[in-house]
Amino acid sequence: KTLPDVVETLIAKELSAGPDRSSRGGSKSGGARDKTRVVTYRTPHNAAVQIYDYKAKQSRVVFGPELVMLGPDEHFSVLSLSGDKPKRPHVIKALHLLLGPDFMTDIVIVETSDHARLSLKLSYNWHFEVDREDPEDSTKIFSVPDFVGDACKAIASRVRGCVASVTFDDFHKNSALIIREAVFGKDA
Repeated sequence: KTLPDVVETLIAKELSAGPDRSSRGGSKSGGARDKTRVVTYRTPHNAAVQIYDYKAKQSRVVFGPELVMLGPDEHFSVLSLSGDKPKRPHVIKALHLLLGPDFMTDIVIVETSDHARLSLKLSYNWHFEVDREDPEDSTKIFSVPDFVGDACKAIASRVRGCVASVTFDDFHKNSALIIREAVFGKDA
């Protein structure tokens, strides 16, 4: 079965990393995948893979740890997520989506009301709460193409707006409170 180049690269990377996701002692020695054999992919623990069937025009989600075997009309949905600090789009390419808990870090440039420019390094914890038995609920985790970039942009916008309304001295004294109120609201 022929696969897109990006999928071939991601499968080869997973095979060389082995089950512990490290590059030492790879389980397969270099070489190309045998295109006459069924395409398999071992979904890691606490991760999900979306597979799209082009003939039936529907997708299915497989939760790990499980071995995925593609049907003749199926292809993997490749995830393209934001990465680096500050966040840039399409840095991370992956076949599986880790369900968390995990964190993401971003660097945000803010300006106070008295025009002091500051660089903030913010980290956010996240995890997906998904019902693995409900197919409709499990496809929702793949409904946003780049959840990392969208979340970081939304939170950075709220923090910039809140910091822009206070002076440098106020922000310096109460930075944790101001950022917490910007992200979670006044009642949190």
